[in-house]
Order: sequence, then structure tokens, then C-alpha cells
Amino acid sequence: YVADTVNHRIQRFSATGTFLGKWGSKGSGDGQFESPNDVAVAPDGTVYVADTVNHRIQRFSATGTFLGKWGSEGSGDGQFESPYGVAVAPNGTVYVADTWNHRIQRFSATGTFLGKWGSYGSGDGQFNWPDDVAVASDSAVYVADSGNNRIQRFSATGTFLGKWGSEGSGDGQFESPNGVAVAPDGTVYVADTVNHRIQRFSATGTFLGKWGS
Repeated sequence: YVADTVNHRIQRFSATGTFLGKWGSKGSGDGQFESPNDVAVAPDGTVYVADTVNHRIQRFSATGTFLGKWGSEGSGDGQFESPYGVAVAPNGTVYVADTWNHRIQRFSATGTFLGKWGSYGSGDGQFNWPDDVAVASDSAVYVADSGNNRIQRFSATGTFLGKWGSEGSGDGQFESPNGVAVAPDGTVYVADTVNHRIQRFSATGTFLGKWGS
């Protein structure tokens, strides 16, 4: 599944890139999008979309049937300011990188608010434009803390567990990392955006390799 941001749609493909289908158009109605920046798939196949400029999350069947939505613009519980990232835990909990509110929010599979953490800053558990979130098989939550040029790691409920990274182009350094993903074996992959590369790390942040220029 691909969040085709400027086309305001989701596209889906086979594992090797064969086109399978698409849905969405520009707008604020059910199943419409305004610059969707991320997409995530739950273990049951439900597809969640960070509908960024509409300040909401939408959920769909595997083939794009609209199932529900939640969120509106604001800073209250369950509200968003340009959410850029969405991820689903093995137990179905949905995590949202509420980017302009500099926080992470978590929800049930159908959008019931469960909790939040984070505020603007550079301290442990604080964020500066968190652009993406990912959940490991052990339920650890990883956040691409883009403006702070680092990755932070938390428990499922937001307890700070660790961090790595600083501004730069060396191994384990970042320039505005906009994406993070975790493999089944716990390896963490980071889209090191302005450095035009991918870096990979152990679950606790040990540098393992990189590629791209």
C-alpha cells in the first residue's frame, strides 16, 4: 500500500509491484483525502490512512471499502494537527504521529482514544515534528523525531526507553529523518531524508549499515 500524497489517493500493489487497485480523490468526504502522508495495515488486514491535511485517520478494508474515521483539527484528545504517521501494533492498537502537536496518540482499532505522550522540545520523550511512528513485534514504539534528528523508542504506553542520533551525515546521524519501520526480527530501518539514504539499526540503536546517495 502506498500513500500517493499529492494525488490524494492510496494505491496497492503486489509484493513485486504489480498494480492491484486504488481509491481516493481530493476532498474531505468519507474515503477522500487531502495530502495523505502515511498508510499502515493491521494484522486483520484493515488499512489505516493518515489523512494529513484533513486532520484525521481513516480506515478501510484491504481493497478500499470505507470503514470509519476519527479526528478533527485541534490539540484535544483524539484531535490532530497534520498527522504525518500511522502504525498498528500486533494487538491492533493504532499509533498516530500527531506531527504539529509534537506528540504520539494511541487508539483502539476503531478509534477510541487510549492515551498520548510528548510535547514540544528536545528532552527525553519530547518531540520536534515527529514525522513517523512504527511498532515492533514486541510492542516497542519507535518515533522518527525529525526536527531533533533522532529516533526515540518507547514502551507500548509511552514510557521512554532510549534514543539515538544527532544532526549530521556520519553513521547513525540524521538530517530530518522522515520515516521509520521495524522488521519482524527487530531491525529498525530509517529514511534519512535529507541525507538521501536508508540506515539500519539494532532494536536498541546499534548502527548496522546504510545504503543510498
